[in-house]
Amino acid sequence: MAPSMEKWVGFGSAMAGFALLWSKLIPDHVQEEATNIMSSWSPMVAAYFNPYEQITIAEYSDDEQFRRNKLFDLVSAYLSSRCMGGARKLNAVLAGDGVGTQFGLDDNQEVVDRCHGTRVWWNLCKASKNSNSSTVINVYPPEEGEAETRHYRLVFHKRHRKLVQDSYLPDVIKQGSELIAKTRRRRLFTHHARGKSLWTAIPWKHPATFDTLAMDPTKKNEIMDDLMAFRKGKSYHSKVGKAWKRGYLLYGPPGTGKSSMISAMADFLGYDVYDLDLTTVTRNTDLRKLFLETTEQSIIVIEDIHAIEDDITTRLKDKKAVKGDKLHQLPFLYAKDKVTLSGLLSFIDGLWSACGGERIIVLTTNHLDQLDPALIRRGRMDKHVEMSYCRFEAFKVLANNYLGITEHPLFGAIQRLLYETNTTPADVAHSLMPRGKRNADECLTGLVQTLKKARMESAGTPPSMSPVKRSTKYNLRQKKRARQGNRNIICS
Repeated sequence: MAPSMEKWVGFGSAMAGFALLWSKLIPDHVQEEATNIMSSWSPMVAAYFNPYEQITIAEYSDDEQFRRNKLFDLVSAYLSSRCMGGARKLNAVLAGDGVGTQFGLDDNQEVVDRCHGTRVWWNLCKASKNSNSSTVINVYPPEEGEAETRHYRLVFHKRHRKLVQDSYLPDVIKQGSELIAKTRRRRLFTHHARGKSLWTAIPWKHPATFDTLAMDPTKKNEIMDDLMAFRKGKSYHSKVGKAWKRGYLLYGPPGTGKSSMISAMADFLGYDVYDLDLTTVTRNTDLRKLFLETTEQSIIVIEDIHAIEDDITTRLKDKKAVKGDKLHQLPFLYAKDKVTLSGLLSFIDGLWSACGGERIIVLTTNHLDQLDPALIRRGRMDKHVEMSYCRFEAFKVLANNYLGITEHPLFGAIQRLLYETNTTPADVAHSLMPRGKRNADECLTGLVQTLKKARMESAGTPPSMSPVKRSTKYNLRQKKRARQGNRNIICS
């Protein structure tokens, strides 16, 4: 034992002497260069002898939009269902249904999972942006400029790298997607100009469904079949060389159920809804950015497109008509930054529309005849759906919804009156609503009276009015229509 100890003491003394000579005899710049070489080679030497590798999955992507990494959410869902039993610290949030509790890993916690009989380790941690080494495979690196970012770190033996990449991670993605689909809540998005994302979402569950939609059953089934074919048509669209999207044009008078139709479509497909207000979009490039920020399995809605297109066309004509000095052109300089009709057409069916897939674009209008044919042609708006006035088949749906009845002696009279008048489903629903203590008989009787009154007014003979008052009111109504440009009537 003693000779061995003497050898180690001698070796230590020799190293101390060498260090002293190194500091005295070797120039400082040589020492610094040697220190740098040793520092740069040390991680490589350590990595060579380290049998483990790791994959980093960051919470946000490293781009200008700072988009959330979908893979991070899939891993979170997978670990919440498989590996929570081995964690000592958990975090809890309210589940999507608003009733249960959903658990997840807390920061700096590690759990163990099995990959075809081999062990892998998951760790949710924070790391600086410069903490990557040569053994790290960065699926999404940390954001530049941030001191720390949350990320999952998957650690495994290097001989299992191919197994993890080709089998384990795809299985994690598949199971995570299935779990998210089961607990997914539909969202309603609106856009804004500030923040990390261009869209803000709220949980959304509109009560309107195809079962409650007041529409002819034949037309309703046709729309549902079309939607189902679209959802299953990924391979077909790829085969024929078309982007996986579909355009719907909903047109008809106000109160005919266009918004309810959109809600029913979202409920039927399970898609999110993006409410796009073009009056707040400043330029065509911003419109493209908004489209790129939308997710797959979504419905993009532009309501009252006739008013927006008319505004675009008016500004374009005014801009072309302006001549003279620059002072007169100032009010129209801002028009250069507004959305143009060509930009809108490119958004619907241009090159950018092929970015992403499984999206439905819905335009609504009260005035079909005011729309540019280029906007609503087939290929842009693939299906035109007329939301018409309430007829008997739609009435029976409303009667079942509001009163819970499918037959009544007054149904025959109501059927005749509905075909003689143009009454919207919203007006019929208002009459059927059992306010107070009204029963079904009273609601239907009130609807019959409302329809008879509408029939007499459409004929120009309002009831319960003296001839003088009737003539005065009729003339005023005609003058109002003339001022609106609908008719050219001279009232005497």
